[in-house]
Amino acid sequence: MQQISIFSPAMSLGPPRLPKGRTDSPAQRGRADARDLAERVSRAWHAERMPDGIHLPVGVVASLAQLADEPGTGETLRELAPETLWRLLERVWAVRWIEQPELAAWAAPLHQWLMIQPSPAQARSAAAVAVAALDAGLLRLTGAPDPQARREADPLGAVLTTLRSKGARQANAEEHTPSDVAEVMARLALGPGLPASGSLCEPTAGTGGLIRAAASHAAWAGQEVHAFEWAMNDADPLAAAGCASNALTWDLGPNVLVGCSDVLVTPEWPSRARLERAQIRARHAREVADARMLAGLRLLMAGPAPTAGQASPPRNRGD
Repeated sequence: MQQISIFSPAMSLGPPRLPKGRTDSPAQRGRADARDLAERVSRAWHAERMPDGIHLPVGVVASLAQLADEPGTGETLRELAPETLWRLLERVWAVRWIEQPELAAWAAPLHQWLMIQPSPAQARSAAAVAVAALDAGLLRLTGAPDPQARREADPLGAVLTTLRSKGARQANAEEHTPSDVAEVMARLALGPGLPASGSLCEPTAGTGGLIRAAASHAAWAGQEVHAFEWAMNDADPLAAAGCASNALTWDLGPNVLVGCSDVLVTPEWPSRARLERAQIRARHAREVADARMLAGLRLLMAGPAPTAGQASPPRNRGD
């Protein structure tokens, strides 16, 4: 499998080649919306004055980003009681575990807090963040039926960057790559003769902005996004979890690797991620098999279904 590094340009920079009928970059439309959303989420979270870390508001956004933008979804979510919304977000990841277990597992720092019984203040704060994100148009950015439309922005990366203090970002050498810059870098790396498949690796991915741009570029070039292996790594656990969450939102397919390592210390992180993925899939297969066996046992213990006559209550004949 051919490996392509996002940091290894394959061509000289030229004018952007946009699809016919397009006069602007998709990122130029999505970037401002994602930034506005991040500011609204930040204001809502800080207004709650909660002592919890930023994993909660970032996780709320990541969880909502897994939902489709269907008519009435936003209104229904806004009307839910805070505790009910909390449990709904928990079930979102239960479904994702069934569909793509390795990505749900790698995204755990964004949703494992949902397993606790929340205090009223925690549930209220999560609901406030959810309403702010919904009002800012999160589902329009992340829930469109067309995955290519969902690849136009990285609102999760914008939220994580906005909520992190400047000092924390400097200490971690963390900087969110602007979407339009990511698109230019993707064109540089992939070049005009894009292969039909390969492994694209980003060892300092943040929440996957460069991979997003590369997947979008591949799709516009007529290539099958699922044919590529998308390898993303970041030393920050929340950012690495964001890569996994975004891989689901952007529909990158079954060939995704996510690592959480210092690449200077662990340069072999892709091999480790492949091994970890195999182990997660094996555990998932065992759990599915156990669930099916348990369901079968329950049916056997319940006995045969009653006939219509057996199920009907006896009638009073007046005897």
